[in-house]
Amino acid sequence: MIIAVEGSIGSGKSTTASLLARELSYGVLLEQTERHPFLADFYADPERNALQTELAFLVIHYHQLVSRRETGQLVMDFSPGKDLVFGRLNLHDGDLRLFEQVSQNLYKRIRMPDLAIFLDLPLRTLQHRIRQRGRPYEQRIPDSYLERLRESYLANFGLLAAAVEVLSVGADDSADVVADRALALVTRHLKSRS
Repeated sequence: MIIAVEGSIGSGKSTTASLLARELSYGVLLEQTERHPFLADFYADPERNALQTELAFLVIHYHQLVSRRETGQLVMDFSPGKDLVFGRLNLHDGDLRLFEQVSQNLYKRIRMPDLAIFLDLPLRTLQHRIRQRGRPYEQRIPDSYLERLRESYLANFGLLAAAVEVLSVGADDSADVVADRALALVTRHLKSRS
């Protein structure tokens, strides 16, 4: 089974995916955001840099998935479908059509997750976490962008996995508590399949 942990910027995807993988004794695959060459440029000027930013993420994610030697039980801190979630938020008209065509052609070559767990956090908690982790290019993300990103996720759940579960995360929930609740969702999903 492949499980994707998804959510907005700063939602705790990597931490939750790592803890969940450890609890399940699954492999873990973490998004390589640091390899992205255009991310800082995107946040400085989203309109001008949207297409190359989204295409770069698409290729990075695709490469991570096809270069993986092991198959089977895996927890990832991203779903390949997130590329379309962000693409549909950030791209328009011809750029969006091009992006959707490229992504659909690449998605045919990889196995999509069986289950996605969407970490849903209050806006203030996201902003607090973004400030705390201190990535300079993220510090100016407006609330309106995070709100629109959440709406794009909710409107495109079907792109993330065969099944999607929403995990509401409170401001005071520890990483261990979130991982335990994610594990309960996975266990419930596995029982429903048998």
